[in-house]
Amino acid sequence: MGRLHGQVAIVTGGASGIGAATARLLAAKGVRVVIADIDDGKGQAVAAGIGGTARFVHCDVASPGDTERLIGFTASVFREPDVLVNDAAILSSKTVHETDPAEWRRVIDVNLGGVYNCCRSVLPGMLTRRSGCIINLASPHAYATGRAIAAYAAAKGGVLALTRQMALDYIRHGIRVNCVVPGAIDTPMLAADTQQGAEWQENLRGWERNQPIGRLGTPEDVARVIVWLCTDAAAFLVGSPVIADGGLLAQLLP
Repeated sequence: MGRLHGQVAIVTGGASGIGAATARLLAAKGVRVVIADIDDGKGQAVAAGIGGTARFVHCDVASPGDTERLIGFTASVFREPDVLVNDAAILSSKTVHETDPAEWRRVIDVNLGGVYNCCRSVLPGMLTRRSGCIINLASPHAYATGRAIAAYAAAKGGVLALTRQMALDYIRHGIRVNCVVPGAIDTPMLAADTQQGAEWQENLRGWERNQPIGRLGTPEDVARVIVWLCTDAAAFLVGSPVIADGGLLAQLLP
């Protein structure tokens, strides 16, 4: 795997799940990491667990002001980032007519707008240095979706399209943009979604059965893919959706 030691990375949504696992693995590779999240308690705990090479900053990625402050904070404690991992996301399990306009805007603003805000804030420094790596987190819902997940599916489809578009704009400036497409991963977000109603345990087992690999993914499964994409070993991947879903999208029927 290519060397990452000495680089600086920002991981949004880093207080739990895939983001936290990614922050820990990057730190283990010698990367100085800034964890950005709205959950102060969990975010600070992840940073404390990593130690002196990690910091936490409160950041709502839907706020352009917050993402600008995120870059400034990173530069002040380490330096401007080499790597940005856009993992922050929220879930809404509703149809279009059930989703009120405020909830629709919030899901789009965090899941898709957050990618835009963070990238817009970090890109000036990367363009000046003519180097950088941006990893966005998409979803199988960008390809094949299910019932009652309208806003989330729309946002993640947008993330996939934006990844490809940005990759074309910035590769000639030495900046690689790719995305990872996780399947059903054992995270607090999945738990919150499946634990709605009396049949939540069966819902969780259904996800396990639907993945050809026969189990839920772990945050570490996805973190390893993200960290690999940040290295020179993945230097020829540009605008690529790397599908890490246990075979979920490969099957026609479960």
